[in-house]
Amino acid sequence: MKLKKDFDFLLKVIFVFLFFIGSIYILFIKSELYESNANIIIKNLSTKSANIGGFSFLIPNTESTQDVFIIKTYLKSFDELKKLDKKFNLKKHYSSDELDFIERLKPWNTNEDFLNLYQKRLVFVYDQQSGVITLGFLHTHPKNAYEIVKELIKDANEQLNYYNKLIAKKQLEYIKEEVEKNKKALEEAIKKLEEFQNKHTILDPTQTASAQLALLSNLKATLIEKEAKLNELSEYMNPKSFEIVRLKGEIKNLKNTIAKIKKALANPHKKALNVYIFEFERLKGLVELNKELYKQSLLQFEQLKTEVHKNSKILLEITKPVIPQSYKYPEKFKDLVTLFLVLALLYGVIVLIRAIIKEHID
Repeated sequence: MKLKKDFDFLLKVIFVFLFFIGSIYILFIKSELYESNANIIIKNLSTKSANIGGFSFLIPNTESTQDVFIIKTYLKSFDELKKLDKKFNLKKHYSSDELDFIERLKPWNTNEDFLNLYQKRLVFVYDQQSGVITLGFLHTHPKNAYEIVKELIKDANEQLNYYNKLIAKKQLEYIKEEVEKNKKALEEAIKKLEEFQNKHTILDPTQTASAQLALLSNLKATLIEKEAKLNELSEYMNPKSFEIVRLKGEIKNLKNTIAKIKKALANPHKKALNVYIFEFERLKGLVELNKELYKQSLLQFEQLKTEVHKNSKILLEITKPVIPQSYKYPEKFKDLVTLFLVLALLYGVIVLIRAIIKEHID
C-alpha cells in the first residue's frame, strides 16, 4: 500500500516537474516571433479586365493560379533563401542564441535543415476565390520581419516577370527567324516577277490587255460605222467607185487589225496575252502574300521586343507590410493549456495501464 502511494506521489511529482519545465520553456525561453505580412494580388497588364465599381484589380484572371504557384515555388526555394541570407544573414541568425536551443541550427545541421527552418518562417496563404495572397515572415526582430517581407514582394515581382520575359525572348527568337524567312521569300518572289517582266518586255500584262480591249472596242465601233456607211453608199453608187473601194479597204484593214488583237489576247496555238496575265497574276499574288506575311512577322517582332523590356504582370499591394508591435508566436496561454492537457492525458493513461496490470495480477 505504501509502495502504491509512493509510486502515485512520484508520478505526480514527475508530471508536475514536466509541466513546470515546459512552462518555463514556453514562458521565458521559447523564441518570440514577430510576423509582418502584406496582402497582394497579381495584375496582368496585358489584358483588360472589367471595371466594377473601380475595383477591377480585385478580379483574378484565369492565369492567376499558375502565377501564384510559380511565386510560391520560387519563394520557398533555396535560390530565394540564398538571396535573403546574403542580405539579412539568416543562417547566422538561425545559429545564434537569439533563437532558443530547440529551434536553433546546430553545427551538424545541413542546408536542407536551414531551408526547412526558413520555410517554417515563411507565411504564404492564397485565397483562390478572391485571388488575394497573404505573404508574411516570422522573425525575432520586428523590423527584420518587415524588411524581409518587402524583399520577398520585390523578388516575387521580379521572378514573375522574369519567366514572362524569358518566354517572350524565346518567342522573339522564333519570330526573328520567321522575319528572315519571310523576307527571303518576298525577295525571291519579287525577283521572279522582275525576271518575268524582263523576259517578256512587259510591265503589267493586265494593263496592256485593258488597253487592247479598249482599242478593240473602239475598232469594232468604227467597223460597224464603216460597214453601215458602205451599205448606204452601195445603194446608189457604182461598186467600183473610189469611195466604195476606199471604204472596203478600210473595213478590211479594220477586220485584220481586230483579228490580230484577238489573237494577241487569246491564241491556243502560241503564248498569248491571257497566258501572260495568268502567270503575272500568280507571281504578283505571291509577292503580295509574302509581303503580307513579312509585314505581320515584323509587327509581331516589334511587339515582342516591347514585351521583353516591360513588366507584363505586377504584384499590387492591397495592404502594405508594417513593423509589428507585438509577437505572434508562441501563443503562450494556448501552449500552456495544450501542455497541461497532454500531460494530464498521459498521466491518466499511465494510471489506467497500472490499474489494469494490478487487476490482472490480483
